[in-house]
Amino acid sequence: MNEEIPPYYTPSLKIRLAMTFGMFGLLAVFIIWLFAYLPTDQFILGVSLFALYMAPGAGKESVVPVMMGFGFPWWVVLAGIVIIDMTLAVLISFNFDLLLKIPILGQVLMFFTGKTNNLLQRKPWIKGLSVGGLLIFMYVPFMGSSAIDTSIIGRLLSIHPKIILPIVLVGSILATLTMAFGASAIINLWFVHPLYAIGAVAGVIACGALIYFGWKKFTARRFPKKE
Repeated sequence: MNEEIPPYYTPSLKIRLAMTFGMFGLLAVFIIWLFAYLPTDQFILGVSLFALYMAPGAGKESVVPVMMGFGFPWWVVLAGIVIIDMTLAVLISFNFDLLLKIPILGQVLMFFTGKTNNLLQRKPWIKGLSVGGLLIFMYVPFMGSSAIDTSIIGRLLSIHPKIILPIVLVGSILATLTMAFGASAIINLWFVHPLYAIGAVAGVIACGALIYFGWKKFTARRFPKKE
């Protein structure tokens, strides 16, 4: 099922350039379109929030609800997040070996790689479920999961980029839509009555906790940690 390749997979220069510049070109087109479509103040706010999304510690669970709260259309949020995720995934998947050689950036990637290695040790189900585990990891907003972490895990597990990229794409779309429509529903409930919104948030947290502990119990039995 997995089309595995050696850990030090190195695509040709032609493929590197086509994929990397293609995605960055798409990102540039999206930013230009935002500038033409949005009012200036909202454009500045939107670009700032999208930039914040790429910073360590920020994620869909924080940026998407904020953007929905500021009135950005859900499809603008979706397009921006997915394009950013795919750009980062392509950058890592096709240029990881080169990026490691760049001062400072290489050290940052080594930090992410070390963190990801520790994550795989703590969460053996990701490796055990292979492609399915990566998709779950990319979709569920926990453990700081992101396109960068997902791409690095794919590299560490020797999974071909043509498998990693669809995982990032599907996971990014599903996660962003879940966050966007969830945040929109809670905002609408707040305007109906604040207690409704508070109750909805409490319900989501409770359901999330039940799913988390249930999943943790299942994976502990199915994929025990190696001593």
